[in-house]
Amino acid sequence: MKYLLLSLVCLIIVPFTASAAVYDITFPVDGENHFIDDFLSTRGSNIHHATDIMADRMVPVLAAQGGTVTYAPIPEPSWGWMIRIQGDDGITYNYIHLNNDTPGTDDGMGGVENAYAPGVRQGSRVERGQLIGWVGDSGNAEWVAPHLHFEMYLGDTPINPYESLIAAKGQPAPDPDPEPEPEPDVLGDIDLDLDYDISSEQNEARTISEDKNLVTATGETFCEADTLIRTQELPAVYYCGRDGNRYVFQNESTFFSWYDDFDDVEFISAEDMGQIPLKGSVTYKPGSFMVKLMSIPKVYAVAQGGVLRWVQTEEMATALYGSDWIYDVRDLPDSFFPAYTVGSEINAR
Repeated sequence: MKYLLLSLVCLIIVPFTASAAVYDITFPVDGENHFIDDFLSTRGSNIHHATDIMADRMVPVLAAQGGTVTYAPIPEPSWGWMIRIQGDDGITYNYIHLNNDTPGTDDGMGGVENAYAPGVRQGSRVERGQLIGWVGDSGNAEWVAPHLHFEMYLGDTPINPYESLIAAKGQPAPDPDPEPEPEPDVLGDIDLDLDYDISSEQNEARTISEDKNLVTATGETFCEADTLIRTQELPAVYYCGRDGNRYVFQNESTFFSWYDDFDDVEFISAEDMGQIPLKGSVTYKPGSFMVKLMSIPKVYAVAQGGVLRWVQTEEMATALYGSDWIYDVRDLPDSFFPAYTVGSEINAR
């Protein structure tokens, strides 16, 4: 366990996974569907703590267990419409990517009335098997097939829903030792020659000083170049550039695009910190992730110097980051945007 040294989050916890118990639930998708055991699968740099139940848009979503709706955000968050239910059995259930389209379309204009069932709002009581919403592709599922991202938690510990879903559907459990399937080609059949290359971007920006093209200071400085610093009084972490100035990490996701942990962060006094000029913000490491502004429906790749380049199509995203590219997209709050520059869109050569 490490204490998070950034202003937006106080603590990083690596959750343990609960034992593979089978819980008595109602199957949450009332219509034709299919799913696999994709719990703990790798999604970019993330781990999947859910089972994705693939189904068509507007297929009814049912409460797996009766309980209280503890979270049903309005308006739609960047990750999509979702409902969280604290179940009567002590399990927390999350239903994510609920529908955001006008029925019969893929317009993203469906509104809350086509995401949550009538009467289902934060604080309301629902019964097991009750209609709570509809399958969709909202949020960061817009460019993948409609599905219900279904999570179960015991306290803060994620539970694999798969065996409980199998039991709820009345299907026999699969062979515990199936023949291994060949590893898929993550790029599929998409091979585009694009004017953005991840390896080249990363090679040209091995440090934040290189990314920002900082000039080495010639006079006295108050911190060592290319080090991480913070004070005891405040949680913010700064990067000391070779120009002698400090640059703040806007959030933990940006930090982890550059570093694996906080082991190299050095504590200095508030007085010493005050002598180091604050020059700006650290932007995402080029080639690490794509980003999406919360108010603009575009996905951007990050180039050197915090330049954002629009990834125009799903095919381009797949060519760059593979078929699971959606899990390499990070939300960029509008307040962070001034640290970046919008460049030219990515094109095929």
